[in-house]
Amino acid sequence: MALKDKPEVKYALWQAYQRRCAICYNDLFNYSDLEIDHIIPKSTQKDEKEFEEVKRRYELPSNFNIDGLENLRPAHHFCNNKKRNKIRTKETMEELLVIAQSKIREVKKHIRKFEEEAKYVLSIEAIRKQLIEGEIPTIEEYVDQINNHTANFGVEDYKSDSAFSRFSKYSYKTVILEGYLPRLGENRGSCLFTFNSFYIRGSNISLGHKEILSELYPGNNTPIEFDMRRYIVAKLDNNNYVIQLGNSRFNLSHEEVKDLCIVIDKFIIDYIDALKELEEILECEEFTPHHQNESKYNLIKVNMNLWLKILEFSRKYDYEAGDSDWHIFDSSGNNMLKVYIKNENEKYNEGYKCIIHSFIEDPYSWAPSNYVWLLWYDVSFKKDYGLRDYWTVKQTYNWLLEDLLPKVIQECILSEPKSFFKRIKEPSNQIDTSSYFYNGEFRYFSPNHINDSLQLIKLVNEIQLFYSINEYVCIKKSALIDLYRAIIISLKACKSPDYHYICSKLNIGTFTNIKMDIENFLQNKIDNLNDLDLLKIYSSNIDNLLRVLYSNLCDMQNTLNFKDIKNYLLLIDWYIEDYNDKKLVECYK
Repeated sequence: MALKDKPEVKYALWQAYQRRCAICYNDLFNYSDLEIDHIIPKSTQKDEKEFEEVKRRYELPSNFNIDGLENLRPAHHFCNNKKRNKIRTKETMEELLVIAQSKIREVKKHIRKFEEEAKYVLSIEAIRKQLIEGEIPTIEEYVDQINNHTANFGVEDYKSDSAFSRFSKYSYKTVILEGYLPRLGENRGSCLFTFNSFYIRGSNISLGHKEILSELYPGNNTPIEFDMRRYIVAKLDNNNYVIQLGNSRFNLSHEEVKDLCIVIDKFIIDYIDALKELEEILECEEFTPHHQNESKYNLIKVNMNLWLKILEFSRKYDYEAGDSDWHIFDSSGNNMLKVYIKNENEKYNEGYKCIIHSFIEDPYSWAPSNYVWLLWYDVSFKKDYGLRDYWTVKQTYNWLLEDLLPKVIQECILSEPKSFFKRIKEPSNQIDTSSYFYNGEFRYFSPNHINDSLQLIKLVNEIQLFYSINEYVCIKKSALIDLYRAIIISLKACKSPDYHYICSKLNIGTFTNIKMDIENFLQNKIDNLNDLDLLKIYSSNIDNLLRVLYSNLCDMQNTLNFKDIKNYLLLIDWYIEDYNDKKLVECYK
């Protein structure tokens, strides 16, 4: 049997590539659709001269095995059939072969695991037979004996970071969690659970990126008794719980659930930090990933006519058509904008600076949209980002708004009938582009960029709206106290507070228009908080507190100075971070 046809090899390649097609990079959840592709086509080996030429071209070792793990990768049936015997560019092939080589160690690990599980199944069959014949007292006793069962995995954290993967392993007594974290060029991770609980011993449960964010993230780092963790489905009694991970449902004891929560909480912290690190490199915190491809980010939405003018502009200023500062476009390709610098200069290195794709919203609607989203697309997947190299999302966005749009609109004003751009009334050197694009949803606040009262008020309003549609919140007691204090400080500074509104939102039973009464009410709330560091409260309570703070800030808008603004930002810092984290998860899951 050929190596690629062996069940353990197919399974191992599938797992090593995180259950994704290595050709189209999309999920390959349906195992029956899995095929194993030769990176260098097998047909190349039929002609000895051609095969020797291929090995020379790609600098392959003389003993290179075209059927070996170094040349195999998982693929959809459709993708593999479509590829057939095509050989890509030298750079692409070398990259694919390097990736395959880097996966060999992991593939072999999954092969061993597959073989161990096969032995386990045979052992279970032997046990079943012996139980029927009455040769052993209990199944648990026998399984522990033949598998040399270890009752405790120990406590250990292991992490590795390479150019091809970010791997973490967390062991805690009764459970092991192995996970791949998001990284540059691969912003979707995965994880694998192994338990030593008897009823699911020997089973491996794997979750993909969306399941991690949808099932493991909610309620992370909250006490079990708060009942906020989505994967804890039910509590059967004081010592037994029902757990749901992916498509697997099983029972665990209270101690085993505690162990599970510990490894998940460690993994989630690292997973979210990895996403943040990726976003920091790409400068994409303020932009939403495209729903069909998370490696693309929504920049702006523009009218279709304007997009066509931009494409026409890029064809006019193709880099081969002249040497002016605007001859920076590669007009090859269909319906995309490619900025290319042909010669290194003081400002730029040679090569592509950005590639912008377009996406039509709801093209199958009865009323097709006249607008297109412009999407930033990464083709470099490396850490050399910046104005000299490949532009980040933020840099591309700024270039669009500050350089390209004014230039295109200016040229259209001169060459098109005035009716095409009716809203332009400014002189050509003072073009306001704000009416020609839409930014989309706002999902990230940086306290460092909040410098005036209007920005602070907008931030509080956005966070208040965010908490108005949630159910329960696990909050630090110190964060709740800080919010009470922010309200007290703002109330003291208000010249004409809305007492009716404040009393109703704070649920003060007897109406008062005396500031001291409200301050005493809030201080009493602080004094009566329990001794726990974490609190579970209705999000509507936070919603109402933020509404009061918003009302007070609006009243004192013209008197807020820079020092006041920074003080309020410190007091609501926990809520800003919670908002940013949940918005991050929401747009990636």
